[in-house]
Amino acid sequence: MPDFFDRYENRPVKSRELSLFKELKGIVSVARSRAPSLRRQLAGIDIREIKKRSDLARIPVLRRHELRDLQLEQPPFGGLSGSRLSALKRMHISPGPWFQPEGQARDYWGAARALFAAGARKGDIILNCLSYHLCPEGHMMDSGGQALGCAIVPAGDKMIVETLEAIQQLQPSVICAHADYVDQLFTAALNRSQDLSCLRRALIVGALMEANQRRAYEQQGLSIRHVYSIPEIGVIAYETQADEGELVEGFVLNEGIILEIVRPGGQEPLAVGEIGEMVVTRLNVDYPLLRFGTGDLSRILSGASACGRTNMRIAGILGKTPTI
Repeated sequence: MPDFFDRYENRPVKSRELSLFKELKGIVSVARSRAPSLRRQLAGIDIREIKKRSDLARIPVLRRHELRDLQLEQPPFGGLSGSRLSALKRMHISPGPWFQPEGQARDYWGAARALFAAGARKGDIILNCLSYHLCPEGHMMDSGGQALGCAIVPAGDKMIVETLEAIQQLQPSVICAHADYVDQLFTAALNRSQDLSCLRRALIVGALMEANQRRAYEQQGLSIRHVYSIPEIGVIAYETQADEGELVEGFVLNEGIILEIVRPGGQEPLAVGEIGEMVVTRLNVDYPLLRFGTGDLSRILSGASACGRTNMRIAGILGKTPTI
């Protein structure tokens, strides 16, 4: 029997679509009165008429350079946040700089599903080797792990020696990190003859681990899974496996996300299988980004996932648009 984070992951496709657009209307109805840039993006559009994906395509795509301009004009969040600053949990800064709010919701960034799909479970100790400094990356996985009922070691991405000492004493079973940091950590452990066999599962954020490196770690007993996330949205999609333990092709889309593939620089969605820019709508009242152009290229994979999750799959990151 497939193992899912919750009942939403394997619900009927039609049920998910109806729920997504119903929730979208509710969130926008609340947030638009507090977000002037959101109102401008929706000028001439009756949100009550946005009932399916073809309707959503009437809303202009908001691309990253436009978001930067809005944030300069209306700091800090460009007139797109539906929450007061004092009501937020954190406020982050990513290189650019771009600013991102973090609300109070449990698992705000949607990382728990990706961690669960990577094999993390309640009671695990997670070594979080992502930055907690200004940017949201470390907090994404931290909040997801807490939502799963895991203890977190907030190691960050700088202190190799101290992190190795923490591993020796605390024996974490899961690591969240960039691929190159995993290499640095395991190389340093080898140099001091330290056993890292307690680490059984890894969730890799950012650039994918090279295939030969991945095989080498998995032969040592470290299961590798990748996640696709961006600071403006959180976790967009993640790798899964089938009942037999085989890795499923592509990345399964996270719940609470509407994803379209459009021609780079364009507005209209492309057909399933065509490569284009990923445009994401996030169902989040604190920062309800509508049709946000990620600048990343991918394509939608046809057919159902062998893992049993019914959400759409994407082929991973296939490049960058020339416009970001």
